[in-house]
Amino acid sequence: MIRPIALAAAAVLAAGATFISAVPGSSAPRVERVRAADLGPGGPWFRLQDQPGNGDRTPGVQEVSPFADPVRFNGSLHLAVTGDQQSQAAHPFTARIPLATIAASELSYDSFVTTGSVTGTAANLQLPMICAGSFTTLSFQPQLATDGQGRQGVVQGVWQHFANAPASLWRTSRPAGTIPAQADRTLAEYIAACTAAGDGVDGVIANAGRLGQPNTGLTLDTYVDNPTVAGTTYDFLVDGRTTARITLGNSTPGRPCHAASGQIVFTDPADGPAYRSVGIRLILTRTRGIDPGDLTVTAGGTPVVLTPGPGGILVGTYTPSPAVDLGPGGTFGVPVSVTFHNGPYTADDAEPAGIAGGPGGQGHRGGTLTLTAHLLALGYEPLQFTGVAAVTTLRG
Repeated sequence: MIRPIALAAAAVLAAGATFISAVPGSSAPRVERVRAADLGPGGPWFRLQDQPGNGDRTPGVQEVSPFADPVRFNGSLHLAVTGDQQSQAAHPFTARIPLATIAASELSYDSFVTTGSVTGTAANLQLPMICAGSFTTLSFQPQLATDGQGRQGVVQGVWQHFANAPASLWRTSRPAGTIPAQADRTLAEYIAACTAAGDGVDGVIANAGRLGQPNTGLTLDTYVDNPTVAGTTYDFLVDGRTTARITLGNSTPGRPCHAASGQIVFTDPADGPAYRSVGIRLILTRTRGIDPGDLTVTAGGTPVVLTPGPGGILVGTYTPSPAVDLGPGGTFGVPVSVTFHNGPYTADDAEPAGIAGGPGGQGHRGGTLTLTAHLLALGYEPLQFTGVAAVTTLRG
């Protein structure tokens, strides 16, 4: 790890930066957004080449990317190296924080390694610090850890969530008190070794290079997001936001609705996120209740299996085959239709003869129908909700 983060921190403060980290030890991390404009010499995050004294280092890729993270699906930090390159993004704290305080709150990050990268290697969450009066960098070792899904080590082609635990190992770039350079120890052991006045952590780094040595022969293409340290989660994101729209109309305008058809369209702006393997979750609710037998829903020309959900709703999922990605400047549109069984759909309060609840027997129950469409995508696992949704209602 490169040492001059302390110099970079001074440069930020001298430039009048107003970024303040959350109070360490707060129960729930606050979220600090990091856009492309926040990554550069003006801070509050720095790339390798933005730090003084690194003119002899060859940077790789260091950028905010559209590649959707598995938590907010709004982008991520892209770090990639090949040959002897190094890539990192570093954020200095406004004041040094004791390592014990850092270890007492959540310390985690999300990591994705593309296939074709060196096996067993990922981006590291790093803590540049003063220990026993001297500088060193502690680097989390994901290849020696278990991720949030119970997988051991680095797995390529999937998002992994790594969190510090009592047994998690961190490598030190330089001697840390009595601990030798390049040793792997727990934070508790470093806390015991770093007891001099003024010891503490100066910032947080996401790093794609090898710790303290050249990257000769290293090919690593990785994405990082949501590093959480000292009470703050740093959310790397693009500027654009995906929008959703449902257009659904009666098949016979002006008459009671036996069927309605239209489209569900998700539109990604040119500066929006990049989603993998998208799908749609359909949620149907009705003021007087709803059963799967009351109606038929098709999406993309295929009947959607509807199952009862909590609160009397119906839920169904549509996934295109083959899989479809949605990227910046693209759209994901699916034709959809709703066909009501046992007579026309109505929003009237009365229950006429011949429909459920009325004197005639079987049929639908009536009431206002609400259709919600959630955009799903591949995150930690397939078909996660991205936070993008559209809603429409049907009335007779």
